[in-house]
Amino acid sequence: MDNRDYVIMLRESLEKKADILRVLLIRNKEQEAILKDPNSTPDDLEKNMNMKAELIDRIVMLDDGFQQLFNRVKAILDEDRASYADEIKLMQELIKKVTDLTADVEATEYRNKEYAKTRFANVKKEAREIKRSGDVVSSYYRHMMSPQTTADPAFLDKKK
Repeated sequence: MDNRDYVIMLRESLEKKADILRVLLIRNKEQEAILKDPNSTPDDLEKNMNMKAELIDRIVMLDDGFQQLFNRVKAILDEDRASYADEIKLMQELIKKVTDLTADVEATEYRNKEYAKTRFANVKKEAREIKRSGDVVSSYYRHMMSPQTTADPAFLDKKK
């Protein structure tokens, strides 16, 4: 394989990472909608999180491959920088895009984390209220059915 091919592979790796980050941003917006929708189910959230996990795994693989490839061609790029000037410039632009997209992803992740905290706090509150209501009903029935609460008849007919 030619050295230029390795440099092109580096650039393509950055392009793929940028594409995956764009999709991850879309998934984050979907997750935000799920967290804000009171009618969404835990299954909706789990499906979204699984899709995001797959994207993150792909990013990690791309990063590992990029680093290995970069270590292989770093010396070549340093020695003959002029020959690869166009590719280097494209990669620098892509790195800037990737950095911006990563910052956007992190910001949406943080917001979603806050939405999730709020949503789960509300669910927990509702569960406590349901439990408390159940306890009140149970206590009422226990009290009403206990033998001490049955009143003696107020009027006794003493005639036979």
